[in-house]
Amino acid sequence: MIDYRLGKLDERGVIHGDWLDLGCADGYWSIALAERGAGSVVGMEPIQERVDGAQSRPHPPSVSFGVGNSEKLPFPDGSFDGVLLNEVLEHVENEEATLREIARVLRPGGYLALFSPNRWFPFEGHGARWSADRSFSHPVPLMPWLPARFSRRFASARNYWPRDLRRLVTDAGMEVSESGWALIQFAQYPWLPARAISSYRRNLARIERSPFARFVAVSVFVLARAR
Repeated sequence: MIDYRLGKLDERGVIHGDWLDLGCADGYWSIALAERGAGSVVGMEPIQERVDGAQSRPHPPSVSFGVGNSEKLPFPDGSFDGVLLNEVLEHVENEEATLREIARVLRPGGYLALFSPNRWFPFEGHGARWSADRSFSHPVPLMPWLPARFSRRFASARNYWPRDLRRLVTDAGMEVSESGWALIQFAQYPWLPARAISSYRRNLARIERSPFARFVAVSVFVLARAR
């Protein structure tokens, strides 16, 4: 998945300068950004244990990790040339505040690379919760297609129609350069025929250009620039 998603940024020539990996989890994506040409990368997570885990991994000196809140980033204005927000926006407490902070810390012309769950995809990958202490972690079929007023009561995370994700980004003061899809990779489904998966992966670029793409795109991909 790292190669596929960061490959989209490689193709567009945007991985350079100073990057923030916001919601860096175990640090693999931060390290991969540095390997692909970022001059420096800061990986940030709100949970100290995750930051400790990321710091314990071998990483180049150009990569660092820290604890921080997405709604109030501990950086001056114009600190970064790029921000990666990979499957994170759907979990934050305040989407609007998070995106405004990203716009603030980006340099003029800097890039936001955003991947978040696609409501056209017919499975809710985060599962569902029935109460504060009861949840179901397996994918739930058709849940993303239900009206939000119903599904949000059971959702463990948000998902987005592409137009809604673009609107959130533009409302935060950034300009959408491109909007597309990040297709499912099927890595977690070993019961599928290996030949079918191999053929599917060879044809990812063709599938992304087809009308069918929205139904196999686990995420919406938005590339935006700071003004």
